[in-house]
Amino acid sequence: MQKLRLMVARGIVNLVNDAGGLQQLQVGALEDEVGDEVERVQNFGQTSHPPRGSVPVMVAVAGSRDHLVAVAVDDEASRPRNLQPGESATYNAHGVLFLFDQNGNATLTCKNFTVNASEGVQVNTPLATFSQAATVNGLFSYKAGMSGTGGGAGTQISGDITHTDGSLSSNGVTVHTHNHGGVTRGGDNTDGPR
Repeated sequence: MQKLRLMVARGIVNLVNDAGGLQQLQVGALEDEVGDEVERVQNFGQTSHPPRGSVPVMVAVAGSRDHLVAVAVDDEASRPRNLQPGESATYNAHGVLFLFDQNGNATLTCKNFTVNASEGVQVNTPLATFSQAATVNGLFSYKAGMSGTGGGAGTQISGDITHTDGSLSSNGVTVHTHNHGGVTRGGDNTDGPR
């Protein structure tokens, strides 16, 4: 009966060794009991490094307190609160939160977001919005046209512009077919383009 009572325990994480195959914890469990090299079994495809003070739930294999295995670890200080029924989130202790909400939205909150894709990135959506500036370091290509407003600074382009196939207009004047009135020989200036 004593072994049965001690088969499941909770404790406090003191140290984490994340270098090996299975993560190993040093855990304070019963009064004055310190479990060293407590193996932590995590779900495949997911891993974390719990902060000091996290709470593990441990199972004593074959009832032996010398062979504790952590099957779940949580940190109440880091866990997001007040999720709605059916919602889930991935998070860490440093303010990063990936929330899957009840309305079908996924929201990532972080300082910087980096995608390392060796072959490409494809976004299938009818509308993508950037609230601030966007920079493209490589070739910028578009297929369905482009429109916009310049805001206060207007549009500035530095470098050559090559245009083929179609008309190029500025303020209603087609660049390659426009003509000038008031043409005279000598040093006079022509009228403006039309």
